[in-house]
Amino acid sequence: MGSDLVSACIFCAAVLFGGELRPPAGSQAEVGFSYATAARRFRLSDGRDDVSDVTPKFVLIGLGFARPAPAGMGAGTPIAEWRARVAFGPSHDEQSQDPFVVSNTGATGTGRYENFAIVLRYPLGSRDSVEAAWNRRSQKATDLLDVGRERFFLTEQRVLSAERMDVGLGLRHRWQGFEAALSGRLVRPSGADTTAGLSQLSQGSIYGGAFEGRAQLGRWTLSASAERASGRIRVHEENAPAFSPRDTRETATLEAYRLGVGYASRRTEVFFQATYDRSRLPMVDFAVLGTEVAAFESGLHPDSLSRVYLLDLTLRQTLAPGFRVKVLLRSSRGNETVTLTDPTGVQPARSLDIQRSGVFGAGLSHLLGGPEVTLAFGAEIALPIGK
Repeated sequence: MGSDLVSACIFCAAVLFGGELRPPAGSQAEVGFSYATAARRFRLSDGRDDVSDVTPKFVLIGLGFARPAPAGMGAGTPIAEWRARVAFGPSHDEQSQDPFVVSNTGATGTGRYENFAIVLRYPLGSRDSVEAAWNRRSQKATDLLDVGRERFFLTEQRVLSAERMDVGLGLRHRWQGFEAALSGRLVRPSGADTTAGLSQLSQGSIYGGAFEGRAQLGRWTLSASAERASGRIRVHEENAPAFSPRDTRETATLEAYRLGVGYASRRTEVFFQATYDRSRLPMVDFAVLGTEVAAFESGLHPDSLSRVYLLDLTLRQTLAPGFRVKVLLRSSRGNETVTLTDPTGVQPARSLDIQRSGVFGAGLSHLLGGPEVTLAFGAEIALPIGK
């Protein structure tokens, strides 16, 4: 169970091959639950706040097997491993412009997350492993919109979807107390936004690679990794009143850079990781703001440049042989620049400076504007098979 699989952020990078805490040897089952929040905030010209947030609640189930590398070789990654995890959960969407005026745009709705992760690692001798992984995170939501009317006067319905799928294939080599891995990546970001005045769909494949290095220094583990994928994806847009189709291919880039440090005693293990995540996408299909609803329905096209800083803390405690409990905490915040342009050249270009923030749901998020938070609890249970 990693923070990325139970986080609210769809397009943030995943730890594709694992590598936070050392997986226990043998076969295990794991269960967990999580609460997460993510929000986007824009200050309107009249001083009001336009805020949209998403709060998923996950249940996670996983099965896996790991065989450690020979003693002293590498830095904790198994020489052989398979692991499969699923994380499902309902989510709540909320968007408002406060304080209220009749020209407000508001939205409320529900959705679901369906997240999956698979890791396979096969040994090629005592030092090398070939490794493959697949990770998919998806959110679909249906919102009721109130656009420019009195409170609770619902004017239209919106269907949103956002998805990121990663596939990786790589090779890991081990030295005494150190290991390094290099992999190629295929990433498919996609999203859709459909309202009474808009139909927008973005999808496609981009390609890149990743590098990871880990060192074992006694009870301490140090890690560093970098990944990047870039390319062009298809974008289809239509808007009121004519709904004339526009089809283009736009640039999409997803990248992340991490540093981590861990410490392990006989029963207690701790891992801390800091991540800088940067993305450029030709869509906004996640926690959409009221300002963006009006812009998209008028025919403006978005280009989103997001920069998010994430801090992850993982604690694992062995309570009895074969039984461990786990706590994960993620805190993140950042900023996003959404550039709005008119493909027809009629409307002038605009730029929105958006903050990424949120504290344990919509109410506190509106008041405090604190960091996005993911909090998860889980347990790992050894299974008497595959010894």
